[in-house]
Amino acid sequence: MPSQRRPWGASSYCRGALAAFSCLIGLGGVAQAAKPIVIGTTVSETGPLATDGEYQLRGLQLGVAEINAHGGWLGRKVELKVYDDKSSPGAAVRLYQRLITLDKVNLLIGPYSSLVTVAVAPLINKYHMATLEPGASVPSIYVKGNTWNLMNTADSTTYLHQLLPLAKQHGAKTVALLGLESAYSLACYHARVAQAKELGFKIVYQTTYTLQTDFSSIALAIKNAKPAVVLECGYYPDSVNLVRSLHQQGYAPQFMGETVGPVEAAYVKALGPLANRVYGNSGWWFNFKTPGNAKFIADYKKMFHAEPDYHAAAAYTATQLLGAAVEGTHSLDQEKIRQWIVTHKVESIQGPIQDNQYGHTVGAVQDRVQIQSGVLKLVAPASLAQAKPEIPYTGN
Repeated sequence: MPSQRRPWGASSYCRGALAAFSCLIGLGGVAQAAKPIVIGTTVSETGPLATDGEYQLRGLQLGVAEINAHGGWLGRKVELKVYDDKSSPGAAVRLYQRLITLDKVNLLIGPYSSLVTVAVAPLINKYHMATLEPGASVPSIYVKGNTWNLMNTADSTTYLHQLLPLAKQHGAKTVALLGLESAYSLACYHARVAQAKELGFKIVYQTTYTLQTDFSSIALAIKNAKPAVVLECGYYPDSVNLVRSLHQQGYAPQFMGETVGPVEAAYVKALGPLANRVYGNSGWWFNFKTPGNAKFIADYKKMFHAEPDYHAAAAYTATQLLGAAVEGTHSLDQEKIRQWIVTHKVESIQGPIQDNQYGHTVGAVQDRVQIQSGVLKLVAPASLAQAKPEIPYTGN
């Protein structure tokens, strides 16, 4: 049997004689109306993507809790049915098949990571399930013929897009570029390679790697190449391992940038002072003056006794977008929900979300953050920046 968490959001619903009677008479006097609306999903609760996957799960849980606190959808409670896909694309495919055909969930939200979502996407489109994708940023998912996946985050080609222009302003001329061999990170990697060439950087080292890579030889090669900028498109575990390996080789570039890893509290905990002055990116931030953002932050801290990150914000936004579509169409019809989402702009804690006809979010970008004295701060755009960039990266 697959690993499953207890359903979230309706565990105490219809308990006791009075509640049971209420469920039977329900809205409109029929038992069917009292059944919860079930959202199915898988999350990387274990495996190499679990650090980031936990944030996505928490964002979904908070979203469902808030929905139920306000009466649910269509007069019904909402339940989140979650399976652990163990960071495995193959496991996720089997579990989404189960959610659709055996569990017969009403709605779907996609898994964490483009790596897993790319494998699941054909299944979503086969069954025509309008699926919000808070954890999948690779643009190749959202194309003609694959239109049931609905994006609500920034495109992975925008990850770290602001770092190379900053480095050029400060005289950097050489760069090392690394990309994890997964859909999202390769899209980021190829975009940064093209950007480096356009900006006139000399690429002195570039490589792709797997999550199981030992970075010792890569770090040595980078040290020998002496780039002013090291830029890595990957996930949390590989970002930590690369920084450690560079430190062991005694090399610190002028600019160090990594996707995903730096936004997690675990990153600073794992690296200590080595994390200082590393750049990252985020599609959401604490000081955004967006509708509901302050409440989201306060509620997240109250529920989980921790601070959210942009993965949690994107997941929370997915529940809000799905709810807006359900209420806007007054139905659970998949085609109506999909059509509503691609024809409406919704103000969210991340900012305005508008998908095109293929489910690709229009105009969203990842902003630049930097760890300064152990604290992650937004350093661009200037209109929202909490601090100025600290230069150079020192590696200690």
